[in-house]
Amino acid sequence: MFCVHVRNNCIQKKQISFDSVLNIMQRRLADNITSDHLSCPICRDTLKDPKLLPCDHSICFECLTQLIESTRRFNKFSCPVDRREITASSYTLSAEQWASSFPTDELSLLLLQAISGDTKTETKPKDGILCSDHPQNVCDFFCFGCYKIICSECAVENHRGTECNCKNFKNCADLAREKLRDAYDEIENLIITGQDIVFKEIDKDQLLVQSRQQIRSTIYKLKTIVQDFEKMINRKCLDILSKVDSVTNVEELKKRTEGIVKDLKRIRDEVELSKSLTSTKDILTVLSKIPESLQKNTDLLYSLAVSDNPIELKLELNEKFLNLCETLIDQPIGTVHAVPADAVDFEDTEATVCSKRIKFSSDVLPLRALELDPFLAIQRDPSESENKITARFTGVIIHGHSIIAIDNANFKVQRFRDTIENQFIDEVLIQGIYDITNIHENDDVLVTSPGKQSRLIRLSTYNSLSIISEKVTENAYFSISQLPDCTFAVISHSSPSGASKKRVNFDWSRGVTSHIDIIDVDGNVLKHFSENFLCEPNEFGNPFIMPLKSICCLPNGNIVVSIETKTNSFISCFNQNARVKWTYDLNDTPEGVCFDDGKIYVFLRESKAVRVLSVDGDLKPVSTLKLPNYFGDGNSLFVGRNLLSVIDKTELIRLYKLQSC
Repeated sequence: MFCVHVRNNCIQKKQISFDSVLNIMQRRLADNITSDHLSCPICRDTLKDPKLLPCDHSICFECLTQLIESTRRFNKFSCPVDRREITASSYTLSAEQWASSFPTDELSLLLLQAISGDTKTETKPKDGILCSDHPQNVCDFFCFGCYKIICSECAVENHRGTECNCKNFKNCADLAREKLRDAYDEIENLIITGQDIVFKEIDKDQLLVQSRQQIRSTIYKLKTIVQDFEKMINRKCLDILSKVDSVTNVEELKKRTEGIVKDLKRIRDEVELSKSLTSTKDILTVLSKIPESLQKNTDLLYSLAVSDNPIELKLELNEKFLNLCETLIDQPIGTVHAVPADAVDFEDTEATVCSKRIKFSSDVLPLRALELDPFLAIQRDPSESENKITARFTGVIIHGHSIIAIDNANFKVQRFRDTIENQFIDEVLIQGIYDITNIHENDDVLVTSPGKQSRLIRLSTYNSLSIISEKVTENAYFSISQLPDCTFAVISHSSPSGASKKRVNFDWSRGVTSHIDIIDVDGNVLKHFSENFLCEPNEFGNPFIMPLKSICCLPNGNIVVSIETKTNSFISCFNQNARVKWTYDLNDTPEGVCFDDGKIYVFLRESKAVRVLSVDGDLKPVSTLKLPNYFGDGNSLFVGRNLLSVIDKTELIRLYKLQSC
């Protein structure tokens, strides 16, 4: 019995010793596996949220994100173990999005669970927001571009656009509060806008009251003239007054606006309350609902269709009623129009002549314009080599029985027949050419060349086109027009690089500037007019870069130029004694201007039509001309010999037959 007991005791001791050794070996094996296979090659700690690279090496998510941010070059980074390059699928991915796109190393997670003895499946946090697109995922990102709460899978798959900006919950609390502050400010501005609408409508209603009173006074005068028809007149007057009273309903507008403002104040209070919340999830939930609410109320505000322009009522009287009331008893007395307060009856143009404002009421609107007939079209020769640069015509004149055009792109002065389409005669090559004009009673022409070295070139047209002389000019001359005394007006665009160092007082703060020079045929400057002289002293606002666009000269020596400032577009006429004679606002953008046979022709860019103004004894619109199938900008205009030509820096010059205006 004693022997058996001793033997059993020895076996038990050996078993205990073997179990201890086995435990030690298991622990060492687990440590070796953890250190050799389950440790991050960057931080050397046990893997946390391991991401599996295409080369089968695992890295902690945070370490991978930092690696991408610090080493990303040309949308690539290298594995820290085998240096293999890995390329992103898109340049727009952030480092966090790119790191999240790699798959989780599930095997490493299982080994870590086995070593730690934790085999329970990780449960989702109770307070997590489940993704609507991926119900198995908990949302841990917010897209500040789309204002949506999303999961990491959504961030990688659906939010890679340039407007998206995905942030992890733990990194977006400050940005979310900043967005809430911006939303609060935007709501405040919308509330002010809504309140201003009511105030402005009340102000406009005061103007309408005055308009109504003026119309009533006019109607009462009519009633005294036609006493025999008092009943009929009273009925017609009451009809007109009812139309006047129904033009606007301020109370209804006020009620609708106050409803919108009330809803905006409610949203503002919700935003104000959310700013004090401590839960990022609650803050983001409020923030995600804001864009829809703001858009809804913004649309409602702007659907009111209320303009800032004051409105007055105008009564268009029937003058024949005053003289022939017996025969016009059944005719309307007048018509009430609700128009902007600063609008002009019929014609929407006005001018300032000798410091006096003149409004025109002339039926020459583009809607009733006279349509011109196409006559010729000049285009570059289609037989030329395909390697040739496309023509870019910038100037044209009629000379004798030919048309001379400037091809700015190919540096050519080209001559064509004036009756046969594309009938080429000859050409001459000149670098940097831009515009051309006739020399009075002479076979020669002048050409401007605002290239690298600005020049004024005189060409002979006898037999063939050839250069007679050229003068290097200090300024770059573009548009040119002939004055009656064999001098010329030119528009110059100057830049700092071409400025004389001696001109210390010249202001180059706005970069390129425009001015007008009066020169002789040899290019000598006789007079100089700055853009300030034409643009700043008048009522149309300050100029912007290159406000002077096109130029023409009148027989009396005055100069007309089309001008575009920051706020207005107009044409202006001045004499050579530096006095502005008149300015004309066409309520359109004037481009090319030209003078012929006592009339000024102006191309209007928005209307795609040419307005004709009479300057014989007065200044008024005479007619409007439509150009069939023309859609260009009309940068330059030429009129002469019953032809009208439009030049707009394209490869085609169009000529139209000019009928009597």
